[in-house]
Amino acid sequence: MLPNFLIIGAPRSGTTHLYRGLRQHPEVFMSDFKEPMFFAYENTPRDGAVSDINAYQALFHGAEDYRTVGEASTLYLYSPRAPEAIWRHVPGARLIAILRNPADRAFSQYTFQRFLETEPLDTFEAALAVEDTRASDPSVSPFLLYRRVGLYGSQIPRYFQRFSRDQLLFLLQDDLDAKPDAVFRQIFSFIGVDPDFQPDLRHKTNASGVPEHTTLFRLVKSVGRRVKNLLPERTATRLAGSAHEALLSRPTMSHQTRTELQEFFREDIQRTEELIGLSLAHWLQ
Repeated sequence: MLPNFLIIGAPRSGTTHLYRGLRQHPEVFMSDFKEPMFFAYENTPRDGAVSDINAYQALFHGAEDYRTVGEASTLYLYSPRAPEAIWRHVPGARLIAILRNPADRAFSQYTFQRFLETEPLDTFEAALAVEDTRASDPSVSPFLLYRRVGLYGSQIPRYFQRFSRDQLLFLLQDDLDAKPDAVFRQIFSFIGVDPDFQPDLRHKTNASGVPEHTTLFRLVKSVGRRVKNLLPERTATRLAGSAHEALLSRPTMSHQTRTELQEFFREDIQRTEELIGLSLAHWLQ
């Protein structure tokens, strides 16, 4: 069995919040494995990704009795391979993209990679400075390419080449933060399930930041992994959020770097606005 809808991105834009809310709907089956990235890495083994079609189908075992079946892999929007692979396997799929101001998204991605200890550089500016070098190395994770992943205006047209406009739903993280119930109603209607269902959205997930005490943070993460499966999902989410708040510092982006990124993204933001039909003027302020 294969999914009939996908959350395709963008990273650090609220996709985990969507995933958690969708999992609560009684008519929706979401794969336990978030971010399988199959359509980005089909037949190309990569750490952390599902590249084999049989292993991917196994993620949806037990989904036969659900009205809709989905998964969330935020790399699909960025991946040049994903649109064609999705179209080839599930041409009728409905696709959901949630977008965030790309400057804020880039910085959030950086702090999240620091949280995961996959980003070795101590400053955001240093990471931006080596991005071109990283982009030329196919072994480097796209999640370490902070500018490139936020160029939505060059990514979205790849989907328009394969899918009809009514198969694509574009959302903004700004709206998810301001009016989550309305956003979920829109999503539920889009994928064809009861739009009146209201998920519990009280607990934010996937916080990011830089560990203040690395050894203690690693110990807490290690213990957390062992007990996570013993607790209800909402309880585990709440406890994880509390631990992150206590152990992570929240760095901020410098005004100069923000200004430089806003100018870097300006033309792409304007192009994105034209493509998705939503006002992004507030991203350019």
